[in-house]
Amino acid sequence: MEPSQARAELLAQHDRLRQLFTEVQASADRLRAGETGPADFQRRLAELRREFAAHNESEERLLEPILRLDFAWGPARIARMLEEHGAEHTSFRDALAGPELEVAARFADLVEEIDAHIAAEERTFLSPGVLRDDMVTLEDTG
Repeated sequence: MEPSQARAELLAQHDRLRQLFTEVQASADRLRAGETGPADFQRRLAELRREFAAHNESEERLLEPILRLDFAWGPARIARMLEEHGAEHTSFRDALAGPELEVAARFADLVEEIDAHIAAEERTFLSPGVLRDDMVTLEDTG
């Protein structure tokens, strides 16, 4: 897959995650206001968990081979991506643990944290300057 195609796919996934965060936040607000029971919130959280895990898997699968082509910065970018995903997974899991009303109460903080992470990825790993179709690689002829 060309870097620009990978970028487009991952940015579309980011848009989908942002949409899901908005939907889950609305459900959390309704739950906290006593307008609904926990079933809708649980269902939306389950969908968010699946989409989030699938996105991170896609991101690592698509970006690692592309980033590896950049001999100067690629290894550091890959290490950073994997480190950030590990920390992000822990934070995500911890924020979504516990009774529904407690999770709903702290969900806005999680959204803010993950949105900041997504925005940072878009400025770094997913920037057009990093994911270029015209990447030049050096082959080992030794």
